[in-house]
Amino acid sequence: MPELNRVSVTAVTAFVDWNSQIHRARRPRSDPMAIAQATLEYVGRAIGRALTSINHTARFDVSLRLYHGWHRGFEPTENRKALTTAAAGADFSALSTRANVVVRPEISFGNRLLSALDTRLHPRLGIHLPNTLRRSTRASAGPDEVEEKMVDTAIATDMVDLAHREPDRWIVVLGDDDDLIPPIYAAEAIRGRNQGRVLLVRSRTGGAFFNLDNVVVQQ
Repeated sequence: MPELNRVSVTAVTAFVDWNSQIHRARRPRSDPMAIAQATLEYVGRAIGRALTSINHTARFDVSLRLYHGWHRGFEPTENRKALTTAAAGADFSALSTRANVVVRPEISFGNRLLSALDTRLHPRLGIHLPNTLRRSTRASAGPDEVEEKMVDTAIATDMVDLAHREPDRWIVVLGDDDDLIPPIYAAEAIRGRNQGRVLLVRSRTGGAFFNLDNVVVQQ
């Protein structure tokens, strides 16, 4: 009996700057659960559009890594709690809205780095990076104003690490911050021309300052 043709599936890891996608989803920022649900749905659609714009006939298997200020001190934020609940009730099989793009339901969070030593994990929380949401140190900041810390550097660290370890896996980055461009350049160079693609999904191109040809996919 002749061997059936096997359809190859491309493995993808999506590195998501969650705060930027909250803004892109354009939901009122008062209800953490509504924010989490809308942003998760938006991310799934954005990934599906980006991948099918590159190859609409290929099949993609996507794993999500989400980066944000998930802990204030040692306590999970309301956004983290809401996202955990929203993900538990989400229909991941329909998240991308593209039949050839499947998003896995197992979400991982960027405050546990891909390759840092387990001896660096916080003993109670089991993460490398607590306290990623802190009171703002800007002179003009109000007493309740907060800012994220270590989010972009965590994305950069994990992205370059994965580029070395899994050269055929595609890397998709969702974020608008220009701080993500240097590690994207590095990951692309590590990969070479015949290995996994590196894509940046964001709302603008590189403009006159950065050459992002064949890397950027506009949201």
